Amino acid sequence: MMRAIYSSKTQSFCLTSMLFIPFIWFGLNVLKPIVPAITTQSISLNQIVQIPKPAPVQTPKFETPKQVQKIEPIKTPKPAPAKPKPTPKPAPIKSQPAKQIEPTAPVAQTAPVAQAQPVEQIQTYNITSATPDPFLAAIKSAINDNHIYPRTAKRLRQQGNVLVEFIWTKDMELKGLKILKSSQHKALNEAALATITAAAKSFPKHDKTVQIQIPLVYKIN
Repeated sequence: MMRAIYSSKTQSFCLTSMLFIPFIWFGLNVLKPIVPAITTQSISLNQIVQIPKPAPVQTPKFETPKQVQKIEPIKTPKPAPAKPKPTPKPAPIKSQPAKQIEPTAPVAQTAPVAQAQPVEQIQTYNITSATPDPFLAAIKSAINDNHIYPRTAKRLRQQGNVLVEFIWTKDMELKGLKILKSSQHKALNEAALATITAAAKSFPKHDKTVQIQIPLVYKIN
């Protein structure tokens, strides 16, 4: 029994020795020369980090101030006193005989300026419908009798209202004919002016100049 145990221990020791022999050989032959090389070479801290020496500080040299030369003021020459000029003596004035004044012709009297006549005020009438005034009724009747409706406007069925204004003087003259409010059609506007011009031949006489406004209606029944 003891022999068997001893033989097993011997076998295990031999196997363990055989496994570790290569590592021992590697340590003795490979690592041994490297370790002394690392240990023998000592690297100082001064060799790794080189601290530069501070440069000597140069103290600035101050130059002594030079003496400033005094600037003397420029002397200006005094002007010489001016000599007084002699005053000329006034020449004697020769007296001339007085001229005789000739009598002037009498100024013609101007004629008195004629006074401006007052501006005549024109009264305005607006004839929109039947009126009891015989003068205005006659004006409206003359316009209705000469009312012109263009054929082209009728054919195109153009309709509208035209408000005209004119002045009828006391001398039976037609003045200031114009359109205050036109229609949308040019033919109707021109026909309204032609109607007033033709009807003026039948307007009655009035004792004053008047202004009349009247609408001309163009409507197809």
